[in-house]
Amino acid sequence: MKTINEALNWRYSTKVFDANKKISAEDFEQIKDMLQMSPSSTNIQPWNFVIADDDAGKARIAKSTQGAFHFNTPKVLDASHVVVLSYAEKTVEPNLVN
Repeated sequence: MKTINEALNWRYSTKVFDANKKISAEDFEQIKDMLQMSPSSTNIQPWNFVIADDDAGKARIAKSTQGAFHFNTPKVLDASHVVVLSYAEKTVEPNLVN
């Protein structure tokens, strides 16, 4: 097992995905649990995750790669799952109560 420092210093940038390899449902549930546990200031968690795990969803996300980012289209279409992160630019008062 790697130390925390080794894990944080390890880098790998995937350039091509094998469309035949899929993340298991069990493993992806663990990934989603970890995403939900991401810390934020005062626990407001001002983000949302959009997850595509089927061809139709990945095709919709791939539309955003047209033009200047066209080189990312195969990555989106061939990945097992695609996670898009969005965040709220402004925090609304009810989110600060708890």
